[in-house]
Amino acid sequence: MKKILIIFVMLFCFSITYGHNDHELSTSEIIDIAMSAAPENVSGEATIMSADGSILREGSNDWTCMPGSPPNDNVAPMCVDKAWQKWLQAYMTKSPYDSESESFGLSYMLLGDIPVDNDDPNNQDKSKGTWVAEGPHLMMLLPESLMDNLPTDPYSGGPYVMWKGSDYVHVMVPLEVTSRLK
Repeated sequence: MKKILIIFVMLFCFSITYGHNDHELSTSEIIDIAMSAAPENVSGEATIMSADGSILREGSNDWTCMPGSPPNDNVAPMCVDKAWQKWLQAYMTKSPYDSESESFGLSYMLLGDIPVDNDDPNNQDKSKGTWVAEGPHLMMLLPESLMDNLPTDPYSGGPYVMWKGSDYVHVMVPLEVTSRLK
């Protein structure tokens, strides 16, 4: 129950950045959107959570997939493992997350994500920072000390570090060429 509440808070906080969806989706459509974030061998047995935090389907593996967040429930679906669930809780509540003492984590976002500043997890001013809207990608959690040889430029090609030096540092692994935002 605590896990559900935490992810609900996370989804509610994400709602600030998303647009509005005017048509009502069926439960089956919401599940399909959530599952589209990861390969079938991950999402097929994952717990599916709606944008309002309710569990649409109990899973039998340690993955949780979400279709997006309110008010637009079908934007940027993601599937996360237990480590990412813990990271998301810290991120959404602005609590510390120590990458050096936490476990490896993996998240799928095969439909891509909304634009974010690669340099600062709190920046909302698009006139500053390095903004990127990543297409299909994976995200990895690992100790920041192991990320020293990776670039922080999302346009350098290959994996890169997002939010270096913050509690929420992680590695982005693009699955196709990342186009520069204009």
